[in-house]
Amino acid sequence: MPDTLIEEPIRPTVTDDLAAPEGDPAPAPEAAPADARPAPPGEGAPAAPPRPRRPRGPSIAACLLAAIALVALVAGAALGVYFFLWRYEPTARRHIPGDANIVVRLEAAELALFGPVRRHFLPLLDEGASDVPRASRKARIEAATGLDFPSDLREIVIASTDAASWVALAGGRIPKGRFVAGMEKVARDEGWTGWRREGELLVVGSPHPRAVIGQADDGTLVLGTDVEIVNAALPASDEWQRLDLPEQGPVTFAVASPAWSGAAGAVSAVLPRAAALFRRIDHASGALTLGAEPALAMRLAPASGEAAAALASDAQALLGSLKLTLALVPDVAGAKSAIEGAQAAAQGDRVEIQTKWPYDGLDRACADLAQRVASAASAPPAAPPAAP
Repeated sequence: MPDTLIEEPIRPTVTDDLAAPEGDPAPAPEAAPADARPAPPGEGAPAAPPRPRRPRGPSIAACLLAAIALVALVAGAALGVYFFLWRYEPTARRHIPGDANIVVRLEAAELALFGPVRRHFLPLLDEGASDVPRASRKARIEAATGLDFPSDLREIVIASTDAASWVALAGGRIPKGRFVAGMEKVARDEGWTGWRREGELLVVGSPHPRAVIGQADDGTLVLGTDVEIVNAALPASDEWQRLDLPEQGPVTFAVASPAWSGAAGAVSAVLPRAAALFRRIDHASGALTLGAEPALAMRLAPASGEAAAALASDAQALLGSLKLTLALVPDVAGAKSAIEGAQAAAQGDRVEIQTKWPYDGLDRACADLAQRVASAASAPPAAPPAAP
């Protein structure tokens, strides 16, 4: 009808278009009537301007790549610290004398964290040797030798060939070829008496040596009770492979057959039962764990022809009988309590002995040993021989 009002649909405006949530499609316009004719070119509503785009954040792939790169960077830094600063290839064991039958290995880092060691041994490094105010002794030794004790040490191996001559081997991040000359300089600067140089060795004590210091070509430090055992330990060898010495643990040890035979001969007069048992052992190895509750674990290898079960039974019986004997002797480093609580049992072809070691006993042992070291360092030199 001519007078009928036809309401046209409202066209979307630019404002409505921008107001639509981002990412949602704009509302579609209503369909034109079927009989509507297309508008001639140039006529009709103007086209809406393009919608402005908001800046997009980093994609998921970019974030993932950045995370991978960060992890790789951290891992690379950790590996660099491990290989160039911390990683250490054990060298001390290579200098165990070929005829050694008693070997003890100490993990220096774990040992330095043990309370009795910190209390009694570390203060010895800072005790001055003269009244002249200088830097601490530790700083002077570090400057002269290049060794930062104890952070540069990784392991200490103590070995003996006959229970009379002993040698201590120290391995770690130790500069090669500097220690003997450096310690000689410190001794000379501080006026230590009784220190003298003999070739590549530094001898302490006069006229009879109390200690001998040397350094192997790979940097391992060698400290022995006499010149002969130090010279025997300086060359590297593979003799350590014949010993069943555990390489992991704060304190590990190995005792070969000659040592058991020697111990049997030493105690045969007073402890014949123990001597008979010792002769049935081929070798032994074990470990002492430290901390608030130290514990000892030892594995015995029976001699040829001996059964592990029989050896374990006799070992447990011997431990029981020793309780009465130990009641009559003073306790040494808590060994009495450790032996009283020890238990022996057969495990396959080996005999395992386990026990707790009293903390206070190890503390007393460290205090006594530290006092002996301090007394030896401050002992007056022997009088020189009279002139003819």
